[in-house]
Parts: sequence; structure tokens; C-alpha cells
Amino acid sequence: MLLLGGGGVFGLVRYKQTRPHPVWVPLPINPELSTEKRDEIVKDLKAKLGAREALIQLSKDVGLVEKWHLASDAAGAGELEKRLIVKTGEMDTPMGKMPAIHIGVRGNRKESKVSGEIAMQLMKEVWKILGISPPAEKK
Repeated sequence: MLLLGGGGVFGLVRYKQTRPHPVWVPLPINPELSTEKRDEIVKDLKAKLGAREALIQLSKDVGLVEKWHLASDAAGAGELEKRLIVKTGEMDTPMGKMPAIHIGVRGNRKESKVSGEIAMQLMKEVWKILGISPPAEKK
């Protein structure tokens, strides 16, 4: 019985670790923008962030070759291309719900730390693309 119970707990933990766990960072946008304009912004960001060179550089910056056990940064870029999220949505603010663009990656629960690093690197690229100065880092 003890072995059966231990095997069940092990199986449950393994199952939960492989469940989907996307990580994204919301970027608030002007609520007065039309839906077409929002979709245009998302399409433009997805094209710029999904460029092969940008994904290879992102793979190098985060160190995906070691973390995901890949052959090269080009393989990391291919994997990032499949997992990239750039979509419209909403975010909660102290003033209520506000439209936002969600930028991040799909992954599973055991990769959530790496996914968070990737999402933050993507936001740094978005700030450069949009010409926004990044917020001051807390010390």
C-alpha cells in the first residue's frame, strides 16, 4: 500500500509539473484606440519580436541552449517562434480593467522560471521597439 501511495503521489507531482503554464507581461494601451489599431499594433509587434535574428539573440541572452538542452541558438529561436505570445487582452489596475497587449511565451509549470526570464527580455525588446524608456529597477 505504501508503494502504491508513493507511486500515486509521484505520478500526481509529475502530471502537475507538465501542465501548461504560459507566462506573459501585460503592456497597457490607450483604451480609446480602436480594435483595428490594437490588432495592427499586435501584428507589428509579433512580426518584429518573431524575427529570426531577434529570437536568436533572445536565445543567447537567456541561455536557452543550456537551460532547454538544445543543439544551438537557432534551435532555441525555432522553439521560441512556436511558443511566442503576442495578443490583446485586459489587465487589472487600481482604476479597474484596462486593455493591454500580453507579451510572453507558452511553457509548462516546470519551465516557469525560464519563461519568466524570456518574458522580461521580450519586454525589454518591446520598449526599444516602441521607444519607451523602461521603468526604473527597484534596488
